[in-house]
This record gives sequence, C-alpha cells and structure tokens, in this order.
Amino acid sequence: MGADGYYAQCRALYEQRVLDSAQATCELALTADPNHLPSQKLLARIWLERGQVAQAQPYLDRIVQAAPEDPEVRYLEAKADLLQGRPAEALKILPPILSTEVILAQAEAYEALGRYEEALETYRKAPSSVEARLGAARLAEKLGRPAEALSWLGDSPAEQLAEARLMWLSGQTEAAAKTLEAVLPKLGPLEPDYTKTLGLLAVIYYGQGQAEKGALVLRQLSSRVSLPSALLAKIWPWLVVLLVFLALVLFGESRIEPMRTVEMSAERQFGPGSLYLWLIASLLLSGILVTLLGHTLYANILAAFTPVQADVIRPVFYLLYGALALLIAWRSVGPKGLAASLGPRSTWVEGSWAGLVLLVLLVLYGYIAKPLGLSTLDALYPVFFGLALLEVVIRGLGYSFLRERYRELASFMVPLLFALAIPGPTLYFLLVSIFLGWLFRRTRGALAGAVAWVVAGIILALVGNLPLMRTLL
Repeated sequence: MGADGYYAQCRALYEQRVLDSAQATCELALTADPNHLPSQKLLARIWLERGQVAQAQPYLDRIVQAAPEDPEVRYLEAKADLLQGRPAEALKILPPILSTEVILAQAEAYEALGRYEEALETYRKAPSSVEARLGAARLAEKLGRPAEALSWLGDSPAEQLAEARLMWLSGQTEAAAKTLEAVLPKLGPLEPDYTKTLGLLAVIYYGQGQAEKGALVLRQLSSRVSLPSALLAKIWPWLVVLLVFLALVLFGESRIEPMRTVEMSAERQFGPGSLYLWLIASLLLSGILVTLLGHTLYANILAAFTPVQADVIRPVFYLLYGALALLIAWRSVGPKGLAASLGPRSTWVEGSWAGLVLLVLLVLYGYIAKPLGLSTLDALYPVFFGLALLEVVIRGLGYSFLRERYRELASFMVPLLFALAIPGPTLYFLLVSIFLGWLFRRTRGALAGAVAWVVAGIILALVGNLPLMRTLL
C-alpha cells in the first residue's frame, strides 16, 4: 500500500476520533513517502488538537516550507501560535477563507487579546457550530449580557448546561434549576459536564434557600470532588495570614506585664478589641444587607458570589462595609479623633502617585492569581471607594489602637489585619497594605492612603474595559 492508501485510512480514523491509530497510520504513509504533504498536515493537526506543539513543530516546519500559502497550513500555523500564547501573531497568519475552524481560531485570538466584542461577533458567524455557540455564550457572560445569548444555544447537553448557567446569571434561577434537572440524566457519570452540572445545581439550590436540596446534590458532588481541597485552594492565603496574625497577637500579649492590663482612666478607652468589634459588626450588617439585595434583584442569596450579578452586588457590599465601619468609628472616637487619624491635610497629594502604585501592584498580582486560581479584585469604582473608607478605619485608627497595646508590633499587624478583615484577594490586600503602611508612616496619617484608593478606582473605571486591561486583570 502506498502513501495515499495509508493516508485514506489515517483520515478515516481521524474522523472517527481514533487519534492514536490515525497517528500511527499517517506515520506509515510518511515511511512510504517522507514528503507526503497531506499526511504531514494531518499529523500536525493531530498533535495540535492534543495541545502538544513541540511534537507538531517538525511537521509544521515541513508543511510551511512546502506550501506556505496553503489555507490549511496557515490555519495550523496560527493554531500553534494560539496554543503558545501568541494570539496577535495568529491573527496575522490566519487565511482569509472563513471556514468554521478558521472562524473559531479567529474568535479565540480576539478573546485572548481581550477584544471581547469582536470575539462575540466572530463566533456568531458560525451559528451551525456547537463550539461557536458555546463560545458566544461564554463571551456574552464576560460582557455582562447573559440573557442575550439564551436564544443562540441548541439542544445538546453541553449547550443546555450553558443555557442553565446563563439563566442563573440572568436571575432566572427556577428555570435554570429545571433545565439542569432535565440535562443531568442525559450525561454520563464519567463526563466532566456531569460534575459541572452537579456543582451549578448545588449553588442554585443554596442561592434559592433550598438547603435540603442543595445538601443532597452536594453529597453527590463530594463523592466526585474533594470539596475541602477545593475550598482550601481558594482560602489558603487567608488562613496563612490569619496564623501569622494570631502568632503576633500571642507574642504581643506575652510581653504585656499583668498590671498593664488594668487600665485606670476616667476617659473612654479604645483598643484592638474595639476595632475588631467595629469591623465584625460592619461586615455582618453589610453582608446581611447585600444578601437581601441579591434575593430581591435576582432571587439569589448568593448573588455576591455569582458572576455578572456580583458586578452589582459586591460594589454595594464594599461601599456599605466601609461606610458602616467609618460611621461606627466616627460615633465612637468623634470628629477630632477621626481627623487626627487622617494626618495633615496637605498629604493628600501623596495619594495621587500612590494610586498608580496600587494599580501596578494589581497588575502584578494578576500574573500570580491566574496560575494559582486565586480571586481578583472587581475593577469597579465603588469597590475602591469602600476600600478608601476602610483604610481610614483600619490603618488610621487601628494603628494607634494596636500600637498602644503591642508597641512596635503594630507596624506588622496592621497590614495583616487589613488583608484579613476585607473579603477578597488576600495576597493583593497584603501587598498593598505593606506599601500603604510605609506611606502612612511617611505622611503621618491615613489621608494619602485613602486618596490613593480613590485615584486607583477612578483610573481603573476609565481604562478597565480596554482590551489590554482585560488581559492584565
């Protein structure tokens, strides 16, 4: 049998998705004819579909040299660039002929570049492709328009799962639950989508307040996924910071003489316990309020943890948390005590350049967070304004409270407390708090740090939707 015969068998096996046998048969074709271009192209395609660019590269080099303008060769070369994280180069190489696979590659490149609107339009050019319809649904979610994509999806199990997710994000929780209940029997227990369906269904039930149903689904999910490990992967930075903070507290308490714990003063005194109480009360109250808000708007008490809905709910949470903490602090220490924590008024200027530092740290954190699967900070202005208010309470007032009791340890404890007390990206808050602690000591007050948060929020509100910022954050 010649190279053409082996290639015909190879092609048939490839279309049946028996890739190992297809690869072996194509290699036989190249044994018969080392320059057989169709077999080289198919081998390159097989390795690229497996995501193994290094193994595909020898074949890519040969087919590019033999037929550089061949549309399929250009597509395969662009696909290799995409897999290696070079979407801009892939767009330049892709052929002008818009086959379905070229459209998908083009849309993936736009998405990787943060050009979500163009990616969505490109996916919509291939309505007959399941992969394109799923891609369009994913982009609609990223753009905050989940309801728009509901009519685009078909009846395959994967698309029904995507449809249920879009319904959930749109606030149609009852319809989402029914869709998931219907799609679950269609999936095999070993399919990845089966686990995704169970996870989404559990979240929806708990969001509706149906704890019994949620617990039942969660038990099924726990037999497939280690839930404690999944939780630990998300919160380990917070736990590490908590342990370090507690160690400092114990060390600080061990240095206090017994008689110093008895405070003799006619004036009302505030210490670390007062600060902790203010923060816990503000956190709980703001949490309750945003839970009620999520239930009212989306019939979902977990809206603060739900994509798209969180863009509305979480900024309200941060704003309420900061405002309530500042209000309690103001009522406790009075206007003079609050003004003293801000420091000299002239130091607000320092916050202008410090805001840029906060943004640089956010970009650097983004590079760390994505590989580690850590949470990121919402690029919304009310979030940063709420953080500015918390800056005044935790660093402005908290530093003096902690220093009174723990002396020089306060300089280490305040950054840790800032990262612990505020839900969100713990590592980012820790990095930022270390920098703002230095700024606090430099300016002798929290005003510059609060202004820095405001400046960072304004800049991010202006540039946050630019394609480059989408890829960085």
